[in-house]
Amino acid sequence: MFEAHYDIVWRVLRRVGLSDATAEDGAQQVFLIASRRMADIELGKERAFLCATAVRVAGPLRARPKRESPVEDAPEQVDDATPHDLVQRKQQRALLDRLLAQLDEDVRTVVVLAELEGLTKREVAEALGIPEGTAASRLRRGREELATLMRRWKEGQR
Repeated sequence: MFEAHYDIVWRVLRRVGLSDATAEDGAQQVFLIASRRMADIELGKERAFLCATAVRVAGPLRARPKRESPVEDAPEQVDDATPHDLVQRKQQRALLDRLLAQLDEDVRTVVVLAELEGLTKREVAEALGIPEGTAASRLRRGREELATLMRRWKEGQR
């Protein structure tokens, strides 16, 4: 389970507002919790369980004082991208993080799980313990808010 889902857990923690190093700490906590609750994890719903746990673990970790970290960003998948492509991707991820940070936490969490990590609305609802309609409305609101933020950012670039 660790090998199959570590990347998604780390990304969820990172996208809901944790620093790289704190996301590493949070991922460890998520998998410790999962190891203790293996009997509670339904077969085929491991990803939803881990994402829900990551969201719950992130709250207290965000409240911790920030610390300097010598840990570098988790490596991206190796590919044949040029240095220019890699710089551009890093800038795009930083912009996405800034835009996501402007969303309300409940909306941001749904957007991260659905849009960035590919969970279905049903999986998001189950992971967060909310009705599916609530997940859908938060996702719609998040998409609209991100579109507005992106337009404002683009206008500021001119």
